[in-house]
Amino acid sequence: MKTGLVALSVFAICGSASAAPLYSQPDNAPGSGGYFSVGGPGQFFTQRMADDFTIAGGTVTSLRWWGSSQNFQFADLTNITGFDVAIFGDLGGIPDAGNVLYHSQPVKAGLTITPTGNLSVANAIQYQFDLNIAPLNLAGGKYWLSVGGLLANPFGDTFVWNVSATGNTANASFFYPNSGWIAFSPSDNMAFEIIPAPGALALLGMGGLIAGRRRR
Repeated sequence: MKTGLVALSVFAICGSASAAPLYSQPDNAPGSGGYFSVGGPGQFFTQRMADDFTIAGGTVTSLRWWGSSQNFQFADLTNITGFDVAIFGDLGGIPDAGNVLYHSQPVKAGLTITPTGNLSVANAIQYQFDLNIAPLNLAGGKYWLSVGGLLANPFGDTFVWNVSATGNTANASFFYPNSGWIAFSPSDNMAFEIIPAPGALALLGMGGLIAGRRRR
């Protein structure tokens, strides 16, 4: 009977661990709008956003964020072909452009994109975006996530990164082609989550159960 209880407990830990982010500024402010965030130069809008996060350390395997189209022409993601995604180190309160820890340009087919059922700016459809990445080991400290939209028509709908009610009210902007990162505080929090490898937390939980059993 005890063996069955241990197995059941391990299963429960594995299940809960898979959904526990290392850092979370969730989509908890629907209807509050967001910021245009572009993924490169040559677009009508030039602003790219980043937001900071501080963790105790861990292995990141997934990134999540929330946003929408601008809805100038399309309420959905018709004009957004993909994203430019980067994680930077911190340089005195702004992203460290010389310390890029992760960078990719996934197309929409490389993401899991889920309508949330909420509306974003100008009644655009809001989406949750999930990007699986190769395991990225981050030591404890402060980092910056930046997400910008890549467009089919550079003069069409741009990407809007939605805001969160959670965070330290600090973000940063870069204006293409070469403004450098500029800190804004107090400001808004961007909606995103940094998600770890579930196995690491599951193994930690299993170790705790084994240790607990030994104490009996």
